[in-house]
Amino acid sequence: MRVFVGGAFNGKRAHVRQLVENQDVQWIECAEVDRLPEAKAKTIVLAGVESFVEHHLKKSEEVMMEEFMKQLHTYGKQSEVIVIITENGRGIVPIEPETRELRDRCGRLAQQVFKEATEVTRIWYGLTETLK
Repeated sequence: MRVFVGGAFNGKRAHVRQLVENQDVQWIECAEVDRLPEAKAKTIVLAGVESFVEHHLKKSEEVMMEEFMKQLHTYGKQSEVIVIITENGRGIVPIEPETRELRDRCGRLAQQVFKEATEVTRIWYGLTETLK
């Protein structure tokens, strides 16, 4: 599993689009789905992971993380998996409890994804840096 992380609008999706150009790709935008779909391509790109977390704030964090990681493992058995994560943990801590909870859960999920990834690349203002 390869992971690309960085701030909003820093070039993550554009970079990944170039990487998978001319490949059999299923691009999944988490903001557009409530449930992660089945794999239908040789390469799965999972973008907007923070939206998946937001859709599942009412569930316990453990259940949400277990469901997400289980689906990633399922994808990994049949496809190359690329995950795009927007970094939202830097800067001012949100005042609203729900927004703070979203930020914290996103960070903890990202840690789990990074731990299992074979490659982690940070993209900041279009510049890439290999972290793992």
